[in-house]
Amino acid sequence: MSMPTRIAAALALAAVPVIVLTGCSSGSTTTVTDTATVTAPAADTTTAAVTTPTASTVTTASAPTRCANGDLDVFLGQGQAGAGSAEVVVVLTNNGMGPPCTLGGYPGMALYAANGTELAGTVKRGGTTLFTDPGPSTLTLAPNGSVSYSVGFTSAQSDGCENTGYMMVTPPSATQSIKVTTTGQNTITVCEGQPITVSALVEGSGGAPQ
Repeated sequence: MSMPTRIAAALALAAVPVIVLTGCSSGSTTTVTDTATVTAPAADTTTAAVTTPTASTVTTASAPTRCANGDLDVFLGQGQAGAGSAEVVVVLTNNGMGPPCTLGGYPGMALYAANGTELAGTVKRGGTTLFTDPGPSTLTLAPNGSVSYSVGFTSAQSDGCENTGYMMVTPPSATQSIKVTTTGQNTITVCEGQPITVSALVEGSGGAPQ
């Protein structure tokens, strides 16, 4: 072969593409696993604070209770007389040793001579020519506050009449009495056949209104 012919053959071989085969060894398997990592969104752990309302404490002032005898001072107030009738005013005062208390209605009353003899006078409820009975109502006595009632009787001095030396006053709804001395112008005259008239309690120390 001549030189030009050999050069042409070499160039022809260079132009043929070379295919490279990669052999796989028999019995060997390669597995490729594409693992995607999925991250779940974190749970919203924000906790809303729940405030339980506290119970509202309401302080209610207790209502005044009935005046006990130990809460009271009892004495005679200013009376009056006229046209054969007389009036004595009995005052009940909260002595301030306790809180406000209540009284209402008609007191009980028994009359005694100075020697301790009970006088048999008839006590009735109502008014006279000197005062009007206001009727029963519940009254509150603040410490040192007063209520009062009027006692009406005849002022005539005659046979069958006696003057009191003291009386026993029973506050409304009470079971015990309080002794009140009646002397001088505050003496009550008890006459046979003539009732003693008692009004309901009223505010203040002036007795029942005219």
